[in-house]
Amino acid sequence: MTSLEQIRGWVLDVDGCLVRTSRAGGRGGTALPGAAGLLAALRAAGHRVIVCTNASEKAPAAYADHLRSIGLPVEDSAFVTAGSATVDHIHAHHPGARVLAVGDEGLTVPLREMGITRAGADDAEPADVVVVGAASSYSAADLSAAALAVDAGAAFYTTVGSAWFHGGLGRSLAVSGAVAASITWATGTAPAVGGKPSPVLAASLLRRLALPPEQVAVVGDAVAEIALARHMGARSVAVLSGALTPADLDRMTPDQRPDLVLDDVAELHRRLGPSQPASQQGVFS
Repeated sequence: MTSLEQIRGWVLDVDGCLVRTSRAGGRGGTALPGAAGLLAALRAAGHRVIVCTNASEKAPAAYADHLRSIGLPVEDSAFVTAGSATVDHIHAHHPGARVLAVGDEGLTVPLREMGITRAGADDAEPADVVVVGAASSYSAADLSAAALAVDAGAAFYTTVGSAWFHGGLGRSLAVSGAVAASITWATGTAPAVGGKPSPVLAASLLRRLALPPEQVAVVGDAVAEIALARHMGARSVAVLSGALTPADLDRMTPDQRPDLVLDDVAELHRRLGPSQPASQQGVFS
């Protein structure tokens, strides 16, 4: 069995875990009790921390900047979005490809930073890869070009595969998923998912943490984080400050349940405190 004191790497969800909000990526939200203290304590202890969201409209640095503005000590380099993880995968698995991004800065900024060539909707040749992310609006030209490229054989990715976003203050439609579904409807081709809880994201996070999976814990308020931990071979910590409820946990089969259930990240911070004996910190099942 693994105890909390053996964990050296952490993947922390944003919405419903560190922040209470109704908008993806922590935007417009407020820090949950204990979130700032937990982040500061993990950094002081020399632990490796990644803050990870399924948001993909903005670049990672923009989300990190917002979290700092509400008192959460998060560095740009520690923030991973579904968009940046998907682009990281494309960079590794499609070298030299021309990529059509149907989305906003959450895709275009990582594509530029990684030196990936972007395709345009008006290009004579279809793109080699199509990736769909979040945006405030989408153009008919981009959607048509994306569908034509996928129908011609382009690799097809979407940042999220879920229908709904839940940040602790109700839910809203994951519009990028609906856009990707429209391309699937037109072409019959389903996209690979780059965000939670996909193996694509799991592999990207493990590369960044550079730790054995048994020394990593994924903390979040949704089923997606539990599944992500399983894909990583890591431990899962569910917090009841967002989407998950005790009733949800009761309905889970043993292989679906998280390794540890806590009220919120404030409880996790308390359990990791230096004054807390190891026997009281928590042991993963």
